[in-house]
Amino acid sequence: MTTIATASLKQIFAVRWQPNRDLVVVGVSWLLVVGTLYTATVVVGPNVWGGMAYFILYALVGATLFGVGLPLYWMTVVRRRPLADLGLTTRGLGLSLLLQLAFAGLQYMGTLARVQLPSFVEFLPLVALALAIGFFEAVFWRGWVLQRLEEAFGLIPAILLGSALYAAYHIGYGMPTSKMVFLFFIGLMFAVAFRLTQSIFILWPVFQPMGQLVTLVKDGLSLPPLAALGFAEVLIVMLALVWLAARYQRRHPKPDRAD
Repeated sequence: MTTIATASLKQIFAVRWQPNRDLVVVGVSWLLVVGTLYTATVVVGPNVWGGMAYFILYALVGATLFGVGLPLYWMTVVRRRPLADLGLTTRGLGLSLLLQLAFAGLQYMGTLARVQLPSFVEFLPLVALALAIGFFEAVFWRGWVLQRLEEAFGLIPAILLGSALYAAYHIGYGMPTSKMVFLFFIGLMFAVAFRLTQSIFILWPVFQPMGQLVTLVKDGLSLPPLAALGFAEVLIVMLALVWLAARYQRRHPKPDRAD
């Protein structure tokens, strides 16, 4: 038991320097996601084409193409690595879901339970947005960015740097630095939770989306009912990309290395 505990502590506090080409792609993907979000929010704005330009840039190009599609392509097609290396795994699914419900329950009592919720018609688009963007954030920030940083630098440096990148991502919303400091600690919370099972199913579909819902409701964001359908379609596209990646892996298994 002592040996196991010592090995676990060494793994937690280990620091290494093993940067590789994955980090280059992580950096490029971060720039693409943040740049697209900034373009959608600051340059284009939410009122062009009745909000359609914002939706296309933010949800389809930024979150779906660059945030989910690019990591899937790099890991499955280029690197020939399993989807589990993006947190897309059912390994330990029961534990992940149980912990997620426990975390979400505590979060609900401290947040949504104390907030005046909008009507169902107004609330539904916000739920759809949180589910779709929550899936993107779980895959991109935790499965993709956090795990690549851990492989290169170790667990604690990865959690700190990954949370800093997550906070800085909100530059794309034109957010002040004071709020990004708060989001750094939110990033720490989600990163530590994810690392317990290394599965996005400890964060999604309840725990992380609920955190986004709280922000959306408090900010008073109002979306038309049709937006619920739009974000539901975005989520379906993201899940379809995961399915295609899994199908590709089954049809193109990584060849065994010769001894």
